[in-house]
Amino acid sequence: MKNLRVITFVGAILLTLAAAQSLPALTPPGAAGGVYTRNLAVKKAFLVDFQAEWNRLGISQMFLDLMKSDGELDQADVEELQKLLSIDIVGREGIAAFYPDGNFFLMARPSADKAGEILASIRKELDSPKQRNGWLVMESDEGGLKVVSGVSSDAILIASQGAAERFFAGDRGLKMPVSGDLALWFEAPTLWGYLDDPNLGLPPDAVRAIKTFTGFAAAVNLELDGVHSSSSLCLDPGQDSDLAAIILTGENAWSLADLPRGVSVTTGVIDLPALGDYVNRWAAEFDSDLELDLSSFGRRYALIDAGASDPQEALQNPWGNLLVFLETKDSLTAEVTLLSWLQMAASFATPEGEGGFSVKAITVDGREGKEIQLGMAGTLYLVSYEDRLALATSRKALELLSGPRLSSDTGFTRLASSLPASYASASYSDNKTGLKQAAQMLPLVMMQTIEDPEAQQFMAEFTTKLSQFFDFAARKIGGSLSYTREDGSCLVSSGFTEVRW
Repeated sequence: MKNLRVITFVGAILLTLAAAQSLPALTPPGAAGGVYTRNLAVKKAFLVDFQAEWNRLGISQMFLDLMKSDGELDQADVEELQKLLSIDIVGREGIAAFYPDGNFFLMARPSADKAGEILASIRKELDSPKQRNGWLVMESDEGGLKVVSGVSSDAILIASQGAAERFFAGDRGLKMPVSGDLALWFEAPTLWGYLDDPNLGLPPDAVRAIKTFTGFAAAVNLELDGVHSSSSLCLDPGQDSDLAAIILTGENAWSLADLPRGVSVTTGVIDLPALGDYVNRWAAEFDSDLELDLSSFGRRYALIDAGASDPQEALQNPWGNLLVFLETKDSLTAEVTLLSWLQMAASFATPEGEGGFSVKAITVDGREGKEIQLGMAGTLYLVSYEDRLALATSRKALELLSGPRLSSDTGFTRLASSLPASYASASYSDNKTGLKQAAQMLPLVMMQTIEDPEAQQFMAEFTTKLSQFFDFAARKIGGSLSYTREDGSCLVSSGFTEVRW
């Protein structure tokens, strides 16, 4: 019944909003990037349990009380701050657009049930306002930047003078490359004119490398079954073809299901040999002979986190419990290369700047491996396979090699049907386990970084409450699954996180 009421409520409100002119249609075009929100007044119904628990724990109130006790805020300030920071201020829609010439444009439509109160509050703050095209606006000078602020019958406006003048002149109609309940984007070519300025002093190769990345967009939507996300990163191989080829390899990652089971598992592709050549080329530009030889490695990699529930263990091992797979073309040469890097790293991990590096033979799942001591930096474990190297940062991570595969995880198999047959990268996270472990570790780990007694007392209470909230979230949030595929010269990603609202 609860889910049916939510669906009915959301559907009814969305129908009433459909007829309204959207804020992007009112925004001046040509933005280099921005952020957009919609329907948050409706979708916040999904978050009511999370908000109730957050408020019950009094986490936000802790910081407000602290600012009040320090004399930074009085009660009236607190009430005004809570109103301005409320999601209701952008409840129906909100947009923030930023332009190549330094102008900006912010507009918001508050929640229908809160609009009168919010707009009246802002209207009172306007100093000597004037009527303009149905808006009540004021102009101010903020550090040398002229800003126009105002309200209409249903919206709020804050913009630099240049963007505001375009808006009032009717220069409107921003075309966003993405939309969602929460969306952000960046269109890099709008800034190319600045890169081409010879006074900037950038080498032509650096300009081409930067211009290779043409745009990024991402969106999040709250739905009945959880959180859906999407993103795209686009490149222009015509600028720096070597850089683009490192990222857009045209190859598929290892199958996620075939990798060891962990709290989180990621698989992907990057052209490591080409990356080594690329870095060497740039080092030579600065008269450095780096000699980074990655020719014995392949393109695929994987990262598995075994997780941690013992705070003391986490403090003693800064590497965590990670298992890394690196594809190889020649495993023997790749192993020698990796060991030489680790020996070099060990020289920086001892007070004397030398020694501290040792290698001991071990057996892992019937296969020869190596235990590598890196001075004060700890111990790593290396196992060589025919087509890959496995590097573990702890014994717990090493044990994943002989453990079950991710395909045995019921949380993963529940989501795996959404995975395509092939992908450039993919990732799965057992958020329930991750949040529970974070709740156990957070108080002790955070307290290790603070020495002031008063700050320790505040932080102890804060981390305890935050840990309790993580425990609550762990009962609500399930697994996450995402993947990325190449689409022309773009990397296009899709993701989903289970949430029991």
